[in-house]
Amino acid sequence: MSTRIVLVARHGQATQGPDHVWTPDDPLTELGHRQAADLAEHVKGLRRPPTRIVASPFLRAQQTAAPSAEALGLEIETDPRLAEFASTLPSPWTLAEADELMPYDDIWHPGDAGWDGETIGAFFERVGASAEEHARADEVALLVCHGGTTMGIIRWALMIPPREPDAFDLFIPNASLTEIRTRIDRHGRERRHVRRVADVRYLTEVTGI
Repeated sequence: MSTRIVLVARHGQATQGPDHVWTPDDPLTELGHRQAADLAEHVKGLRRPPTRIVASPFLRAQQTAAPSAEALGLEIETDPRLAEFASTLPSPWTLAEADELMPYDDIWHPGDAGWDGETIGAFFERVGASAEEHARADEVALLVCHGGTTMGIIRWALMIPPREPDAFDLFIPNASLTEIRTRIDRHGRERRHVRRVADVRYLTEVTGI
């Protein structure tokens, strides 16, 4: 019976501030780079370290993946499906405005759309398809992405259909790690285990944005 392991890391802390507007090109802060280094040291020391690294195309995810790729001698593969929800263009709100207005708080039904037109149902569908593709037999895939993307992958692990309403909201800290294992049992049935969610025990400094 083969085991497929997917490790999901959120990016390290990225450029921020009350007047900042998030874009796909936001780089990591100095702290974010330190968090990426902590993540790399942790995954390199795992009993089964990653054999592949796949990252969102956003700069903050690519920069977070880089130390792990260097430590493990792996190339970074890029998958656009791992991009954050409704974030392929610059946000129309500053971080302070987003914190006050909470524009995504009412986006939970599959037909609800973000400002750029992507529906949450379509988001869950693309994220789940990415996780399904990268969960390969006898491999350990490290997916470096975003908070919303991580929750979408957890939904996939729990076998929640993409077109079902959103029903949970988890705190996913920067550079945290979620682990999902999939195996086929002796009866030929697929079983997924969420082994840990948003683990930060290896980080020297924990942040949420």
